Formats: sequence, structure tokens, C-alpha cells
Amino acid sequence: MSTQPLKVAIVTGEASGDLLAAELLISLKELGCAYEAIAVGGERVKQAGARIIQDNDAFAVMGLVEVLKDLPRLLRLKKKIVQDILAFQPDVFIGVDAPDLNFPIAKELKRHGITTVHYVSPSVWAWRPKRVYKMAGFLDGVLTLFPFEPPLYEKAQLKAVFCGHPAANQLPLQIDKQAAKAALGLDPEKPVLAVLPGSRNREIKHMTPIFAQAIKRLEQSLQNWQVVTANVTDKKCQAVLQVFADADVDCQRTDSALALLKAADATLLASGTVALEAMLCKTPMVVSYKISPLTSFIVKSLRMMQLPYYSLPNVIHGDFLVPELMQKQANAEEISQALVALIETDSDALIKRFTELHEQIQAPQEHMAASAILELLRVTC
Repeated sequence: MSTQPLKVAIVTGEASGDLLAAELLISLKELGCAYEAIAVGGERVKQAGARIIQDNDAFAVMGLVEVLKDLPRLLRLKKKIVQDILAFQPDVFIGVDAPDLNFPIAKELKRHGITTVHYVSPSVWAWRPKRVYKMAGFLDGVLTLFPFEPPLYEKAQLKAVFCGHPAANQLPLQIDKQAAKAALGLDPEKPVLAVLPGSRNREIKHMTPIFAQAIKRLEQSLQNWQVVTANVTDKKCQAVLQVFADADVDCQRTDSALALLKAADATLLASGTVALEAMLCKTPMVVSYKISPLTSFIVKSLRMMQLPYYSLPNVIHGDFLVPELMQKQANAEEISQALVALIETDSDALIKRFTELHEQIQAPQEHMAASAILELLRVTC
């Protein structure tokens, strides 16, 4: 049994990673493991007991071109984070998702002899599959969310462990939509459309106006619907609500996107982890996203994508299960048409498939991620 607290350094890039990091720390505690943690993160990982060395909102950048614009600032921040972690001298560094942020940090820390783990496999099944060989050079282990991922690392002799998706374990297979509406103060007798344009500043700026215009086109079809949004901070939620107000669209708000998805009968959302959460909440969806034209051109020209779909429900299903409107298709007219089709189609078969996929990504056992970390470090608590 270890007599000293385990020293953990965690870096998360966004809200979804912050939740995973917090769950990991909570699991360590529930396993009886004393720890001291520092983190680049947000409120959730802070509440789990980590000392925040940098708020992760500073890294809310997505897309090749977008990252290049902010590169000098990002490089300065990364250098400072590495210095802070080296001064802390952790037993393990855990980068949660955000490989563009975490891989350079892991490389530098590995050179200093620190054990490095990445939590959430990058999408090697979707694009740049040969990354696994480079990852093996600076990572000691990978914790994956999906069962089809560990075999992808075997050829690179990099240890990968399927830990399940925490949300799949936390959420019930059956969702009581009526009770969820009542819990949020919504009318249980009226359908709910959740509108979730993303938590990154650029997503809010570019996707929200398109979403608002699409819903404005559907005033007649949605006249009995409750349109509701949520975001990770009050400031971001207010920004979304202002765009809807400017478009003359009546939109309510709630604080939790997950609670909203439990209550929702349909959702319009930006591609990302929220699409998976919608699936787990058994909420039919339209997924839409737009990156810069240059970023899209680079990805297509270099044939970086291995799959024809982006959203996690489609990836896990292995085909187009939910509609995706990307790039030029991410416009008000096509989104509104997709929403009409969604709300006018019986969703029983879709929800049944969502439930089957939910079962597939549940963890094999409790505390899988924390147990995998302790096993890698050969530590007992």
C-alpha cells in the first residue's frame, strides 16, 4: 500500500474533458487512493480536488486554420504548463482528450521520465490511423471510451484499455422524458427541442445564427414546441440567447445540457461529445457543423478522413444513423428541412438502436479508468 499521496497532473481542453477528469479523480478517491492533483481544467475538476494552474477555456480553439491564428499564444501557454507540471513532479500525467494540446505536453514530460497517459483515444479509426506509432513513442498508456479502439493500438505495442464512457454508465437505458421536463420546470405535455450550438466561442459565433435562422423558418411546425438551450457558463448561454432574440425566436434556457437532453424530444446540435450524450438520452437529433473552408479543403485534399461521417452515434453504429449537415449543408434551409423530417418521423426504431449502442459502450466494471492508471503505475491504495 502506498504511504504517500499519488501526485497527478491532468490537462483537459474543454468541458467534456473536464467532466472525465473529475470522474477519474472521484474514482481514485472511491478506491481509497489519496492523491494530490494539479490541473488545466474547469470547475468540475476543481470541485474534485485539483488545484487549477490554468483555466482550459484558453484552449477553446478548433480547426487547423483557427489554431494557426492563435499559435503563438497557445505555445506560450503550453510552455508555462509544462514548467508548472515539472515543478510539481507528478507520478503520472494524464492528458484528457484534446490531443493537439496534450500530445506536445506529454512528449516533453516523457523526456523528463514522467509516466504519461492519454484518456480518450484520438479518432485514429476516422483519420490519420498511423498516429498510433508516434503515440507509442511518448505515451505509456491510452484509456479508451469505446470497445473497438484498443485493438487499433496492438500493432504499435501501446497498451490501451477500454474503460467505457462515463456518461453511458451514469445514464439509465430508459429515460423518463416527462419527469425530466418537470424537473426543469418545462411543460411536460409539450414537446421540447434542445438547441445546442457548442461551447467554444467560435461555435457560438458561427453556428448559433444558422441554428436560429433554421428554427425561425419552422415557426408553424414548432409552434407547440418548447425551444430550450444550455451552455457551460452563464455568459455563453446569454450570448446564445441574444442571437435567438435578435432572430425573433423564443428560446428558454437551462443550466445543464445533459439535463436538457434528457427532457428533449428532439435536438439540433453541433458535432461533438454532445451528440453522444443525445444518443444516450435517447433523443433524436440533427447534427450540423461548419469549420473554415480552408481547414475543410486541407482535410479533404490530404485524404485525412477515413470515414464518411463525423458524429459519434454514426461512428459507433458504423453507418449513417442520424443526419449530418456539414460545411455547405450547414445552412438554415437544409437544417430546417432535416428538423421537419426528424419531428415528423416515428422515432421508435431509432431509440431502440440508441439503446443497443448505449449498452455496448458501458464500462465492463466500475472505476475502470482509475484502476487502469493504478495498474500502470503498479500502485495499490
